[in-house]
Amino acid sequence: MTEAAAPRKETWGARFGGRERRERAAALVSRPSKAAAHLGGSARGAVAGASLSPASTVQSNRSGGAGGAGRDTSTSPMVPPVSKSDAHRALVLAELCGGRHEALLPAPALRARDVGVLSRGLVALRAEGGALDCLDAGAPFRFLVTQAALRAPHAWRFFGTPRLAERPQHALFDALARALGTTFERGAAPWPLTVRSPGGRAPTSFTVEAGASSQFASSLMLGAAALVRAGAAPVTVALDGALASAGYFALTVGWLRRFGFAVHEGEGRFTVQASGPGAPPEGLPGDWSSLTYLLPLSWCSGVPVASVDLASPHPDARFAAHLSSVGLALSVSGGVATVHGEPRRGLSVDASACPDAVPALVALALRCPAPSVFTHCAVLRLKESDRLEGTAALAEAFGGRATVTGDQLVVEPPGRARGATYDGRDDHRLVMAAATAARLLGVPVRLRGTAAVEKSFPGFWDEAAKAGVERQEAP
Repeated sequence: MTEAAAPRKETWGARFGGRERRERAAALVSRPSKAAAHLGGSARGAVAGASLSPASTVQSNRSGGAGGAGRDTSTSPMVPPVSKSDAHRALVLAELCGGRHEALLPAPALRARDVGVLSRGLVALRAEGGALDCLDAGAPFRFLVTQAALRAPHAWRFFGTPRLAERPQHALFDALARALGTTFERGAAPWPLTVRSPGGRAPTSFTVEAGASSQFASSLMLGAAALVRAGAAPVTVALDGALASAGYFALTVGWLRRFGFAVHEGEGRFTVQASGPGAPPEGLPGDWSSLTYLLPLSWCSGVPVASVDLASPHPDARFAAHLSSVGLALSVSGGVATVHGEPRRGLSVDASACPDAVPALVALALRCPAPSVFTHCAVLRLKESDRLEGTAALAEAFGGRATVTGDQLVVEPPGRARGATYDGRDDHRLVMAAATAARLLGVPVRLRGTAAVEKSFPGFWDEAAKAGVERQEAP
């Protein structure tokens, strides 16, 4: 059907095998719903060998199904974590502009693991060389590499997971090597990676190939801010080629301006210069990427969702428009949202515009009455896992049909939903999508790697439980 994700290097198995053993398979069960009845399925339709049953702990006053029936106004809203995309940019800029970023750190309960990775890296960079462990955090790694390269002549040793080493990085490395003379040294194994710049250069521009990830350009824009903050002349970041996931780059530009930098745009060139004192935020917004799971759960349970800002510049705020496109209505009052209606058609999604929302949209597609089409999906192959393959496998695990042709994915909903067994591939978004699909369809799933949600949404299981999702550890 699709090419498999790149295999992990066996030489790293001893280091990470312990974590894999701790992340045992878990059973996720959901109560029967009208959605299941509509599809002709049963919440008791467990796969062979998985002794699963409907969640018996769901309260009777939440017995209503999808579409808004039986809403329970007494249940506290589901709450997303703080946006890690916004936090990454704001924390780097707070460190550059004020010398300390800790005042902006979210409370632990609302803090994604990746935000903690970035914070520890920023603290490490206050020294004169050292080690930074980025785990599997792509954006923190890329942002920290540029900041490390600017701290000449000190050497910085980076560590991470095998998958992080497999993801594209060379466009960023090449840009830093050209502008700063930065070297990147590694031995036979991918980690440690030693990053060192010789010093003596004051670049006024960076040029980066922009097609693989917008994070390369965002990292260099934050690097330009560091140079300007240190007294340099304006610094330009030139984009070579079409920019991937442009919405995330726009988020970076917005945060630069909030912190008092002027950004001038023109024909693929973005010049950063000092402007005046900015107005750093007192707090950070809720995470739209996490809301893509909570809003469908709200629709099928009636439980409201907090921290919903329809005016957010976050790329995944497009999710609200996708809900509307299939016939669902999103009502928001005071930042608290509910979802009503019934889907009347399939989705049409440009995955390049909101790639992190695609797993949740695939889960929603399984409840639509017609096929859904996802285009420009190539970027999904470069995430924490091969998400194009992973989302296709998710659809088929629940009885749907998934067809991948080039960079297009077509998802056909199941005629009869079935309980599933699914490997979350140690990918937080695939795990949450599987949980969401199980609740939408009213069937159980035997799910491996449930601890992966810590990367972006550490409180996911507690919040999803409000909507009738129950996780039971497998024996």
